[in-house]
Amino acid sequence: MTKTISKNWANRQKAKGIKLELQAYPARGCWKKRHNHKIYYFKHPITKDGYEAALLEWLKHKAELNFEKPYMALIKHYLDLFKPVQNHFDQTREQTTKEQKIATQIDQFVNWLEEAFVDPETFIPEVNSSTSSFSKKEIEYFGIVKSDDSPQELSFTRACMKVLSNKPEFSDSFACRFFGKDHFGTLTFELSEHWKEKTEFAQTSGIKIPQSLGYWADDYLKAKASQALAGQIEISTYTDAIERLGKFRNFFGDKTPITKIDSEAVKKYYYFLLNSEYANKRLYFQYFKTFILYIVNEEACNLEHIPNAIASKILVFRQVSKAKSDMAKKKHEKLWTKKDIQRVIAKDSKVPQRFQCWILLMLNCGMTQSDLNDLKRDEIDLVKGRIVRIRKKAEKYQNPPVVNYKLWDVTLKLLKKEMALCTDEVFALQAMNNARIVTETIQVDATGIVKTTKADNASRNWGRNRATYGFKDLQLKFVKKAGVTALAENIQYIPLKPIYLGQTHRTIADKHYDSKGGRAYKPLDQAIAYIGKQFGLK
Repeated sequence: MTKTISKNWANRQKAKGIKLELQAYPARGCWKKRHNHKIYYFKHPITKDGYEAALLEWLKHKAELNFEKPYMALIKHYLDLFKPVQNHFDQTREQTTKEQKIATQIDQFVNWLEEAFVDPETFIPEVNSSTSSFSKKEIEYFGIVKSDDSPQELSFTRACMKVLSNKPEFSDSFACRFFGKDHFGTLTFELSEHWKEKTEFAQTSGIKIPQSLGYWADDYLKAKASQALAGQIEISTYTDAIERLGKFRNFFGDKTPITKIDSEAVKKYYYFLLNSEYANKRLYFQYFKTFILYIVNEEACNLEHIPNAIASKILVFRQVSKAKSDMAKKKHEKLWTKKDIQRVIAKDSKVPQRFQCWILLMLNCGMTQSDLNDLKRDEIDLVKGRIVRIRKKAEKYQNPPVVNYKLWDVTLKLLKKEMALCTDEVFALQAMNNARIVTETIQVDATGIVKTTKADNASRNWGRNRATYGFKDLQLKFVKKAGVTALAENIQYIPLKPIYLGQTHRTIADKHYDSKGGRAYKPLDQAIAYIGKQFGLK
């Protein structure tokens, strides 16, 4: 008798070839992770939601483990000690001249610690413990009894001495007194009772996180990645964020202090984009603005105010009339024509049946390759010849538009044939070899880095073979645009473009009151019939 193994969510992902960061543990009904010869268990069910919750828990735990890296414990210890001191001076309004100097030097030392936190190898050069020893002057100055520190403590102490070499007020108050083996620079160093008492009532904020552009850009992208992992945004939205924010990061450099992003920096970046060859200058600049708004609202970020130049009405991107007309002309030349569509479905057409079906669906229902990939069997009524669906992009919005598309006879005929060939029980269409039309994945690797993949099998296969089919210069993405253009050229159907495209509602009335609810809508049926007529289809 054959033993039947029930397929849980993890097994189904494995069958699809998707590698998960965590391993399912059915015996306990949870997830586990092996890391550095240890096994960590996460008590969440073996479901998609359970995996996402377990993954977030693992990432948080892994971030804590990162403090085991060289110098992290030392840097954390000294930030814990001197952040309260820094807060004490911030809260002390009346200060003597000496106290003002100490406050400035404390700020400089804490800033150095924060920079070392980001890049310890640069700020804490390694010292050879076998050949290096403290000088007599250093032993007397820092009150060292015996140099029995660990190699990390030795290197850290040397680096601290260099930082404090021109800060006598700081050194006299904190570093230069008899500590013995617990001298300044060791992991056992503590503040004096005098300073412990002074900082007891100061507001402490723990470790002050790095204030570099790179850190906050990564923080922003982590937020986007979390949204993508949870299905709140499209994976492509996350990858777009990496690309668009990348222009800004490359221009300024990741090590630039975030406080340097002022109005002058905003203008510099604007002028850089203005004189660049990028086609999406406005989009890159808008994304930069979005990033600035995000970090200003983060309490831990030192950029406290939005640079005034962000709101400037001068820093905009406008295309000259000729450039606009040239661009419009080029786009129009790429649109599919009636002749092109008729050649696709001609009896002697070299275009495979699946592409005939996809192209007609794109024109009939304003679909993209992703829409074709997402089309489900239960969204299709083969008897009535209709598709009723919500575009995936619109699913996350409240009361999304449910559009009811009337299929042309030729579209319905091809769709029936392709659905009969499709082996997937949920989705209606497949690419060659039973593959998905578009495949997107996002996962976190063993180092905590978010990785994404995307394979558009429709565009890739069409690009390789379109010349053979007799469509050398035509791209799939311009099929839908040809349908929209047809509507735009008739004033009667211009208002129906958003419905045809399945776009999110624009007005309060659309969002809350004017819901078609997936019912057949006569004006849209007429608009689709009009598109069909323009391309010789019915």
